[in-house]
Amino acid sequence: MEQQHRNELGISWIHRLLEDILKLSTDEERSELIERYRREYTGETEGLILKDADSIAEMLLRCRNYSGIVNHKLMTLTDDERAELEETERIIDENEFDYYFQPIVNTTDGEIFSYEALMRPKSTMKLTPLHILKYAGLVNRLPDIERGTFLNVLGIIDVKKSEFLGKYVFINSIPEARLEAEDYRRVTKMLLKHADTAVVEMTEQSEIDDESLEALKERYRNMGVKMAIDDYGSGYSNVGNLLRYMPNFVKIDRSLLHEIHTNPKKRHFVREIIQFCHDNDILALAEGVETADELHTVILLGADLIQGYFTARPAPEIIESIPNDIKQLIKRYHQEREEGIGQQVYLADCAERIILDRLLPSGIKCIVVGANGSGDVTVEGDPNVDSQIRVETRKGFCGKIILENAWLTSIKNKPCIDIGEENDVTVVLVGDNKLDMGGIRVPESSRFRLAGEGRLEINLDDKEYYGIGNGVGLLHGELIFEQSGRLTVNSHGQTGIAIGSGNGGIIRINAGQYRINLQGDVAVGIGALYASTEMIIHDCDIGMEMTTARGTAIGTIGRSNEISIYKTSAKIFMSGVELVGIGTLDGESSKLSLHEASCFVNVKGECCSAVAALEGKSDIYFEQAAIRLTVEGNQSVGIGGFTGDTTIKQKGANTHVVLNSAIKAEQCVKRENIMSEHGKFVFTLNGTDTVIVEG
Repeated sequence: MEQQHRNELGISWIHRLLEDILKLSTDEERSELIERYRREYTGETEGLILKDADSIAEMLLRCRNYSGIVNHKLMTLTDDERAELEETERIIDENEFDYYFQPIVNTTDGEIFSYEALMRPKSTMKLTPLHILKYAGLVNRLPDIERGTFLNVLGIIDVKKSEFLGKYVFINSIPEARLEAEDYRRVTKMLLKHADTAVVEMTEQSEIDDESLEALKERYRNMGVKMAIDDYGSGYSNVGNLLRYMPNFVKIDRSLLHEIHTNPKKRHFVREIIQFCHDNDILALAEGVETADELHTVILLGADLIQGYFTARPAPEIIESIPNDIKQLIKRYHQEREEGIGQQVYLADCAERIILDRLLPSGIKCIVVGANGSGDVTVEGDPNVDSQIRVETRKGFCGKIILENAWLTSIKNKPCIDIGEENDVTVVLVGDNKLDMGGIRVPESSRFRLAGEGRLEINLDDKEYYGIGNGVGLLHGELIFEQSGRLTVNSHGQTGIAIGSGNGGIIRINAGQYRINLQGDVAVGIGALYASTEMIIHDCDIGMEMTTARGTAIGTIGRSNEISIYKTSAKIFMSGVELVGIGTLDGESSKLSLHEASCFVNVKGECCSAVAALEGKSDIYFEQAAIRLTVEGNQSVGIGGFTGDTTIKQKGANTHVVLNSAIKAEQCVKRENIMSEHGKFVFTLNGTDTVIVEG
């Protein structure tokens, strides 16, 4: 009887304890309750019961709080949100998901490294993946999303594995979403089958405890499946948190990359992340890259992989390659990093005077102007000391770059001064300045002026080259020359141009002295290689020496042109095979107006002319000018082209053309095509004055 009474008493207090636990609403009440019972029941058995009761009470409060939050959120939904919730549950129940694949690109060569599978709900309500995750979380359906994502994407890999060409596929995961035993087995079976392809991607802020995370990491390691951390840097990020995961890939969040080229703090943080990744054999992936400037910056900072709209948008089909122009851009930026520029950049501030000598000990290779806004920047050096530094401007920069006794040197295939897109830049020359291994690049969208009383020498030695302008296959921006000092361009290469570009643009030479010395296979002194051009040249002194197989001193190689020269002294010496002093080699026509000027052209080659469209119509006008043209070559004409379609008009000008050639007199310019007023035109063929026109 006594033992039975004791048992009844024991059951009675436990019953009261459970009743009291059911009444709890806060953790503070829970602590007080357990402490009160502990004072009353002090035995060993009672202590164990109270410990278990405390755990049960804690779990109960947590469930109540979660349920309360969910119920509160559900109660506050608008009618539209309730409709979206119902649609979300329908989509989940019927597995109405499509998947788009966005390429992840290697920064070394622009080739596709992998793909990310991105969920696209099939619904007329146009719900986004964020909508799906939001509503699934409200009704505890995240495990269904986790199961569906894995099985759907792994199923696509199973069917289309050959289309992925052995590349990885990143699969988004919600690690805190626990799968049922059967779903867990199905997912595991598929992951094991495609362990060589699947990469499990989870966010840094995943709400998973350390013990569960370690078990998850161990599971994937044992299966041979790689892991990636998404959105790194979007919230509270530190090295300790990254060490917690130690993944194979770290995806740097878009928030850190947006306009990173204008934000030194972002660059510093991203550089630290990338360095940590490299120190720990982790690949750093820059996510959400949307512009060329962002691409340029993250490659220079050392990112291994790129993902974003700039390289390729998500698509339902699996593409094999990104656009070739983007691929070439990536290669160029990577080469720039490889050659040491990426970690050796100096960001100039507005109105700053940069002393090159002070940068030499730090190993700086590039001065970036415009990263901190527009303004005037002075670059001061010693004309006898090679700084081995180049200059580039950011997109949209407006201002002056004052070169004061500066000696800049570029790396191979790069300009010494690289003008950015949509720039309006004036380079002011002070003292003696030199550019070695590269000139000044001016893209089509920008305007460039050269001013000042100083001198500038540009030395080029490359297969393809340009002094001031742009590359062989490109257009240049507006080039305006207003300096009073001397510009010298010296080059050795196969194909190039001293002032201009391959595909042309605006050139305005308003002043200055020019000394151009070109050697190579195909060359133009001032003009364009393969595009029509219009040029006005005045108030200047031009001296050129060219040794080239095919070339034009002033004009074009392959297209028509219109050239006006006045108040100018020009002396041109050329030797080669197919040459024209002023005009075009292969273009249909050339129109030259030369007045208040003196012009001396000396050409030696096989098929040559001093002033002409060599294979087309030549329209020539001289006024108040002194002209001497000397041409020597087996199949050469002195003035005009081979077609005989040449018109020469002169007023107040004296012109003497001297030709030594094997061609006959009737193949040269015809007397009836020459009109002279208040001047004299003399054509001498092989020592004999063949045509004399006076008026």
